Amino acid sequence: MPTKAIEIKGFIPVTMLDWDGKLASTLFVGGCNLRCPFCQNAPLVTCPESIPNVEWKEVEKHLKAKKSWLDGCVVTGGEPTIHSGLKNLLSGIKKLEYPVKLDTNGTLPRVLRQLIQDKLVDFIAMDIKTTLPKYLLATRTKIETEVIKESINLISKSGIGHEFRTTVVPGFVEREDILEVAKYLGHLGAKRYVLQQFNPRTVLDPKVGKIKPFSRKYLLKLVKECNKFVPTKLRGAG
Repeated sequence: MPTKAIEIKGFIPVTMLDWDGKLASTLFVGGCNLRCPFCQNAPLVTCPESIPNVEWKEVEKHLKAKKSWLDGCVVTGGEPTIHSGLKNLLSGIKKLEYPVKLDTNGTLPRVLRQLIQDKLVDFIAMDIKTTLPKYLLATRTKIETEVIKESINLISKSGIGHEFRTTVVPGFVEREDILEVAKYLGHLGAKRYVLQQFNPRTVLDPKVGKIKPFSRKYLLKLVKECNKFVPTKLRGAG
């Protein structure tokens, strides 16, 4: 059983939403080392123990049965890299000969480096919450922002598929923040930047749920500006 020391808290057997251009299965693990007030997976982050576990044998059975038409498997959270059992889980998926996409907040570059070296990930999607000076505001967690830069640099130069993404939340992430991130990513030669529409309906902090999202028109204009520095697209804005 490859899930030693890691619990699977959610399982989507088939989706086209979690890995662009691929039909994939998605696994969710609980817990996170950040407390972003606009987080869309609050129960998974704050009280994963209240969510029933999904047995690995159920996942394994599905992946074996659908191998002829599934393109890959996504591991997301929460934050997967905080779990010591992540390597075991990814190894189990790899033994079934599936490409793996990992979603991460980039706070543990040493873990990412090891996973890349061990060839356990084929694509990494990293959330960049906002500009580094505003990280405490956006995460409500004291972290060394140098580790964020380290992860961005590592992923950009890894040679594997990747994207960086930012949820555009008024008050936490403004136009100037997005453009600063885009310029930095462009300087590093990152492959793709994704701006995600903020959804106020399901958030960790109810006060943030009262924030009105930017319009689709505004975000598309922002995408156009970012494209001057790094290939950029919009996701989740209808």
